[in-house]
Amino acid sequence: MNITTWRGAAARWPALALISLALHASGMAEARAGLGSPITPAQQYALALEAQTQGDYAAMLAWLRASAREGHASAQRMLGVALIGGPALYGPSQPADLCEGRLWLLRAARQNEGPAQDVAYALFGRPKDALTAHCEPS
Repeated sequence: MNITTWRGAAARWPALALISLALHASGMAEARAGLGSPITPAQQYALALEAQTQGDYAAMLAWLRASAREGHASAQRMLGVALIGGPALYGPSQPADLCEGRLWLLRAARQNEGPAQDVAYALFGRPKDALTAHCEPS
């Protein structure tokens, strides 16, 4: 009985060795490649939308900021609205920041051909008002 068990284990050993070598080689290839190519702003924006769906607003804002910094207009617009809406949209854990929200909405608006249709110009395309006067240098 011991001889049969030993032969069965001996027969499986080469297969296990091959699997372990393949896993090791794939790990080495991954280590040489680093983390792979960086994700695009569109992918970051998609991750922000996924985080919003899951109710993880801190992650949503982090992904929106990353995508917005790379010039993704939809991320800039959504980040601006999220910062202006703050607690009304995402609960008390997200404070409102009118100045930063205004900044992102205006950046998004500058990328569009028809700025009059953009939400930024609907909100901020008029003379300074009491809410955002402190956001601009005098």
